[in-house]
Amino acid sequence: MTRLRAIVVDDEPLAREGLASALRDLDVDVVATCADGFVACDAIARERPELLMLDVEMPELDGFAVLERLEPEDLPPAIIFVTAYDAHAVRAFEAHALDYVLKPAAPERLRAAVDRARHRVTEARALQAAMTGDVAPPEVSSLRAEDGYLATLLLRERGSTVVLPVRELDWIEADTYYVRLHTADGSRPRLLRERMSVLEARLDPAQFFRTHRSAIVRLDRVREVRTISRYEHAVVLTTGVRVRLSRDRRAKLESALRVLPATDQGVART
Repeated sequence: MTRLRAIVVDDEPLAREGLASALRDLDVDVVATCADGFVACDAIARERPELLMLDVEMPELDGFAVLERLEPEDLPPAIIFVTAYDAHAVRAFEAHALDYVLKPAAPERLRAAVDRARHRVTEARALQAAMTGDVAPPEVSSLRAEDGYLATLLLRERGSTVVLPVRELDWIEADTYYVRLHTADGSRPRLLRERMSVLEARLDPAQFFRTHRSAIVRLDRVREVRTISRYEHAVVLTTGVRVRLSRDRRAKLESALRVLPATDQGVART
């Protein structure tokens, strides 16, 4: 049986300790319990749990804001929201939660959620092991002499070297310890073993923008900025691909789009 390391986040002491106790009865190692979102972010970065049991409504920093503050590679593979309200379920699954459990959680319901988490973590461990064997660390082949930003990537893949000019990138998608590099030619995404934050810092901010903790887009590929719901926004690329956009990043994105060269203007906003 897969042994899980978990963190419990809830601002209510009785609920927090009760859930932690129930998890221990299910042979889950609870490595930390947190009373607020800020403490939770620090604990997640420090403990690297595989399971995160997360309340939604907390003062100052709610459960969704906790996830937004974390880098993709710091997110546990299994995230389960545990809350007294069912109104947040759709948004929880949009945030890639594994499960959504209502308080008070019945023992059999909690057991089922933990079993799903064990299955997810087992898959994540297997995938990481396979990818580590197949994908070598990236090498930067050149830098732009005038500004120091990335111009070309050399990707070593199973005995061959792929040369990928940065100008061919459409968008970049986080995938735990890797990123997926998408191009407009329809070819399969290339894997790069790098942190999103590191890659973001190496890309020219006049050309690339991080729309979400899990996505970076090339600005001149953006053709529409769209409102999906109160909490969900997106950018649509010239290829028709829709990429997630955080609500708090939208204004900065539109400012960046306004200063694009004239030939790149014409972005629709809905």
